[in-house]
Amino acid sequence: MLNEDKRNFRRMQLNADAKLTTLEPIAGQQFDVVCVDLSATGLSVHLDELLELGTIVKVNIASTSPAIAPLDATAKVIRASKECDGTVTAGLEIMQFN
Repeated sequence: MLNEDKRNFRRMQLNADAKLTTLEPIAGQQFDVVCVDLSATGLSVHLDELLELGTIVKVNIASTSPAIAPLDATAKVIRASKECDGTVTAGLEIMQFN
């Protein structure tokens, strides 16, 4: 379904704590982030450090319910920008769900 902002999938607004762990080009860096929105193919996060475009990360968002599995995915940084308040907003494209 194509919505008003011409995306193929609707974005769900969130405010969920998440963890990013870099896989490429440098493995093992960890970041605590806030996932601000999520769709079937990507997500946006707020964090404190600027990530390089093309960086591959593992994304983990814990579940608040035992009935719902946590989100565990591999994603690629496709945009990143520093905001006026010093935080960084990054757009991640989901490559696969783990």
